[in-house]
Amino acid sequence: MRPGEARERVYDVLLAVRPPVDVLVLADAVLVASELVSNAVRHAGGVTGFRVSVGDGDVEISVSDGSDARPYERTPRPVVREGGYGWELVTKLARTEIVERAGGGKTVRARLALRSAHSTYEHPGFVPAQRKPPRAGER
Repeated sequence: MRPGEARERVYDVLLAVRPPVDVLVLADAVLVASELVSNAVRHAGGVTGFRVSVGDGDVEISVSDGSDARPYERTPRPVVREGGYGWELVTKLARTEIVERAGGGKTVRARLALRSAHSTYEHPGFVPAQRKPPRAGER
């Protein structure tokens, strides 16, 4: 799986939710999925499992890989450590859990609330998530 495929799956799942989710919730979930898949591809040998599910007022994005190494944050320079900035972003946007799998590897689960402070039709900032039609020449 590639990050673009993960983004499309999150779009498909969240655009089917009724009442519609706010565009900000959709954007955060798409970003989290993209970061988790990118991290698995770049640092853990690739994605071995991917799932998006909705329930209990949350969307859960689960990404599995074959590495036992846990993600961690990179500190800003001048202190130099290995790690990444994407994990910090994921942990700011979502509640995360790392589950070690029997036989090796891990699953990273990220949960985001389907409703934000903007997520009511009465709120002036609410924008329902929707897929824009492709422009001429795009598919």
